[in-house]
Amino acid sequence: MLKQLLSVAALCACSIATLAEETTSPLAYKWENALTLEALSNMSGGVKTGTHYLANLDLTLSIDTEAAGWWDNGTWFVYVLGNAGKPPSELTGELQTLSNIEAENNLKIYEFWYQHSFADGAVKLLVGLHDYNSTFYTLESASLFSEASFGIGPDTSQMTPSIFPTTATTVHLTLSHDDQYFLLAAYDGIPGDPAHPRGTHIKFGHDDGVLAAAEWGFASDKKYKIGVGGWKHTAKVENPVDGSLSDSNSGFYVIGEKYFTENFAAFFQYGHADGRKNQLDTYTGAGLIYKNWLADEDEIGIGYARAKNSEKFLAANPDLLSAETVVELSYFRKLMEHVSLQASLYSVAHPSMSPDLENAQALGLRLYLEF
Repeated sequence: MLKQLLSVAALCACSIATLAEETTSPLAYKWENALTLEALSNMSGGVKTGTHYLANLDLTLSIDTEAAGWWDNGTWFVYVLGNAGKPPSELTGELQTLSNIEAENNLKIYEFWYQHSFADGAVKLLVGLHDYNSTFYTLESASLFSEASFGIGPDTSQMTPSIFPTTATTVHLTLSHDDQYFLLAAYDGIPGDPAHPRGTHIKFGHDDGVLAAAEWGFASDKKYKIGVGGWKHTAKVENPVDGSLSDSNSGFYVIGEKYFTENFAAFFQYGHADGRKNQLDTYTGAGLIYKNWLADEDEIGIGYARAKNSEKFLAANPDLLSAETVVELSYFRKLMEHVSLQASLYSVAHPSMSPDLENAQALGLRLYLEF
């Protein structure tokens, strides 16, 4: 699978370069391509010790319709995603995934959407396959960490919205004025086709329902962000608390970050889901990040993520512990223009809330290649 990803990367890079050369404006076509290679070792505790290897391929193309000479105020976006490797969570045993590129072996069109801007960019309307987490529940400073909860809290990801590694179609509206923003979207309630996880599938089932999402807040790049969001899920799915079929689920979250200096930032996350319909009812996350520590463009940070079982779920599963806590210490360094390295240490307390698993200690190494 890794050889296939590398072959696809080379082919797509050549194709996109040819396409860009044909346009009259160098600003019309923008591509960003990267290959991430990871080794994650469980050193103690968890399920068993050992090392698993992962590869993640990202190929993206953005087309500015005005610069391309087509029409004004439009953007097309295409994102091809490839994944290969064995899940490290099989070793560490955690509920909150340590590697945010852990996924089933696959090669697919991950995103494909069109966005049109109105009122000088104050209003944007997007339609197509879209990653919910690319706009909702996201903090720039937390992007250093590879533990999945720092990207999107498990209070929300547990209901399998349109996020990595499978997206759904959406109608997405963005309103902005000065530093204030408002997001509103409706996604297909069941991303892809669960019966056929390989490839890209757009399927509207009778019981899919809708994921309705909203977020309002204030943000200024590299200065601050505070946001409040909520979601309602109407897909008919099995309730993990009592096993019944449910078509009404909801939750909310609060996120924020502050850049105290150009190099130092802190963030927090709090999420809550309906404890009658979900295993997890509360998530709390926080972190500190410092940039340009030992070298230009390096970054070091520590993050804390705690996911708590709901009282209703614990009553139905009395043998489980109440919460799982993950601490990640991570260091990122750019080695040269298109090559970067990252090392992360993880400590997992009560993996998957299981009383039978000892606390896990793991080490992750990543190599980022941009082309």
